[in-house]
Amino acid sequence: MVSFVVANDIPFTIRSGGHDSFGRFSRNGAVAVDMRLINYVEIDQDSSTARIRGGILTGDLIRALQKHGLAAAVGTVSSFGLGVDQILAAKVINAQGALVDADTELLKALRGAGGAFGVVAELTIPVHRLDQTLAGAIAFQFDDLPAVIRQYNTGYQALCAEGIPAELTLQQCVLNLPHSKTLVVLFAWASYDIKTGQSWAEQISAPAPVAHNAVQPTTPLTYLTDTDRMVPSHTRGRVRTISLKRLSEEVLDVISTSVLKMPTDPHTFFAMHELRTGTPSAQGHSDSVFAAREGHFVFEMIGNAQREENLDLATAWGQDLWNGLSRTDQENVLPSTYLSLTAPEELQMSPLFGGNFPWLVEMKDKYDPRGVFSAATARF
Repeated sequence: MVSFVVANDIPFTIRSGGHDSFGRFSRNGAVAVDMRLINYVEIDQDSSTARIRGGILTGDLIRALQKHGLAAAVGTVSSFGLGVDQILAAKVINAQGALVDADTELLKALRGAGGAFGVVAELTIPVHRLDQTLAGAIAFQFDDLPAVIRQYNTGYQALCAEGIPAELTLQQCVLNLPHSKTLVVLFAWASYDIKTGQSWAEQISAPAPVAHNAVQPTTPLTYLTDTDRMVPSHTRGRVRTISLKRLSEEVLDVISTSVLKMPTDPHTFFAMHELRTGTPSAQGHSDSVFAAREGHFVFEMIGNAQREENLDLATAWGQDLWNGLSRTDQENVLPSTYLSLTAPEELQMSPLFGGNFPWLVEMKDKYDPRGVFSAATARF
């Protein structure tokens, strides 16, 4: 299919999960190449690697690996590192429509700039022995949400100062639960040392009053399934994002004020992801073009709505929170965002890729001089 559209100069897009918030998997007047049936996983136990096809989804991968007591980096395990750092080898369909093995140069470009240089047909990634973990959601008391957010983050920053192991990944969210807006922390401990993980679960729960603690021994697949239920599969609205280095008092003020104004629609929420200093994710890699390696927080303003009558209110709230955070101390604001979370009209490639940007422009001219992959998220 790809060879045909390339040979005939037909514009095309690639659809895998079809979950992009901005619908970039389709384009008016273009052919959509659907990869979803190309989702095989081949495991090599001897080399602790897996070959995964271009249509693989996270659930498919974890389900296949769990049968063998294995796991892989899927966005919730800071000890394994970033996804871009997991690409050991790749097969891509190039701008001439041929299936080729990515060389060292092309691999570097793929590690962060993705499909701008070809259709990824297969990746080889490392896998890890892990069939049990400690994970779950910690919901804090909701009577005074701003105070709880401050209490938790004051305690969390104290724990960070003492040192948090890379095996622990945490994500803060403010969700519209049936009873009230609630601070929820998603806890994931990627180690067989469950006893130590339980100790950390207690420490993470200590800074603020807890309403419910669901952290328990589980499997990677079960945890993934449980967290997947927290996010609607279909919705409408707008996602906005900004990355900040620290949770300063100024930042916490903005968040605490905004969450009280957050619409009560169940699809509207606020989330924070962290790339924590000292973890493998924060280590620089000369063979990758992903630039945001210093410790930082990624804020997601999910201005979505289940009910159409709430849509304008939800999107306006997300914009207002983004505006408030973007006006905080500029020394604390990262110049780059994340490709997958940023609207096409707001993407700025130069700050996103930093010093790698000029090199990527050269690579684009070398590997795709005709602009065959013009629908890719990264554009040069």
